[in-house]
Amino acid sequence: MTTWTPDIAQRRGPRYIAIAEAISDAVATGDLAPGTRMPTHRDLATRLGVTVGTVTRAYAEAIRRDLITGEVGRGTFVRTSPMNFTPLSTRQDDAQPDVFDFAVNLPAQGIAADRLRDTLPRMAAEVSPDALVGYPTDADLELARRSLAGFAESLGAPFAPDRLIVNNGAQNGMLAALLTLCRAGDTVLCDELTYPGMKNLARLLGVRLHGLAMDDHGMTVEALEHAILHHAPRAVYIVPNFQNPTGTVWPRDRREALARLATRHGIWIVEDDVFGFLAEDTERLAPLAALCPDRTIYLNSAAKCMGPGLRVGFMIGPAELLPALSAGIRLSTMTPAPLTLSVTVRWIEEGTARESCRWHRAEARVRRNLALKALDGYNVYGDAGSYHLWLALPEPWRSDEFTRAARHRGIIVSASDHFVLGRRAAPPAVRLGLGGSKSRARIEDGLTRLADMLRAGPVTTFSSIF
Repeated sequence: MTTWTPDIAQRRGPRYIAIAEAISDAVATGDLAPGTRMPTHRDLATRLGVTVGTVTRAYAEAIRRDLITGEVGRGTFVRTSPMNFTPLSTRQDDAQPDVFDFAVNLPAQGIAADRLRDTLPRMAAEVSPDALVGYPTDADLELARRSLAGFAESLGAPFAPDRLIVNNGAQNGMLAALLTLCRAGDTVLCDELTYPGMKNLARLLGVRLHGLAMDDHGMTVEALEHAILHHAPRAVYIVPNFQNPTGTVWPRDRREALARLATRHGIWIVEDDVFGFLAEDTERLAPLAALCPDRTIYLNSAAKCMGPGLRVGFMIGPAELLPALSAGIRLSTMTPAPLTLSVTVRWIEEGTARESCRWHRAEARVRRNLALKALDGYNVYGDAGSYHLWLALPEPWRSDEFTRAARHRGIIVSASDHFVLGRRAAPPAVRLGLGGSKSRARIEDGLTRLADMLRAGPVTTFSSIF
């Protein structure tokens, strides 16, 4: 437990707010490192000369700001991942040979860079530069809608160019979906372990996320039906293909059950299918957009399957929502960039998109098999084709301490705390992203080092508290 004692003498406002602000500053500067155990309420109250109630209110405020978390029977700890928006990193282990980065959840670098070297000179010769530095025309967007609708159809979604909106990636579509469906205070259901981008977005918009119990295939139908009946949700957010962070795929019967529940109870579905392209054509299951088109907003993107720098995505929605969804896109990002939109459309029309999808399906399976071999004997979850896996840690590892210990050995992983909602205890697990390096050999080396660390167990330390 830390002996951290803030100086609040010069801070204005109520004492509990002053303490909460001091916690925020200390987390930002690193004086309170992730995982640090905070002083007890009574101890900090004594040192600051305030009441225990004041510290209790201060800790409650810090929890509300997502700075710390309380765990029954253990105490209060600095969160491993308070909400922040750090710059998106590149593949760190390619830039730093001593670092193995399994935290970044990107696909491997496939054929995109080589194809771009061929595409850009042809575009420069065939397309007016004025068209690429201005706003896209209505004709440009109509062509893009038809191309992207065809791409969506190849993934099982309905071919619906008249219901498709081009945007700047799935995160942009997610923002438009929540702006359209929700107001501050509304509830959206999701998996109890969910995508951090949705967590941050919901928090910014004042939308309450309610996590549902999961089994080996994602949220359970029983938990979903109970939550619909007792929490009056506006929508449910799902990632049915290679769920983030667990890598699981929803079976057909679960998809059909959700479609029936959404229709019966009149709730909306926000379906995030950015990983859907990783399913083999013979194994691909129908998305909710095909099973329940009148209640589903379908999100997808060229980022994962072609290249994250393209920042071109799309959403397919019910006709009644299209004006509001379109307004959300225009208000947030106006239009897609014509240059990257043009590249994306060309790649779809010329077959490069299909070729890239095939490459990634094969590569993801190879890397997953490398991981399963290196981590043989441990509980690793993630369906065939997933670029990320969920590693359940053996006793006595906790997620935060394992993440810190791994970083000391040059291995970066994503602690489960990133994916947990609210004050729930983080499970002893980490997510492993397998696309962070160009080299399979480096992936294998990093996983071998990770397995050695698991076998060795945590370093024993002795507490000074008796």
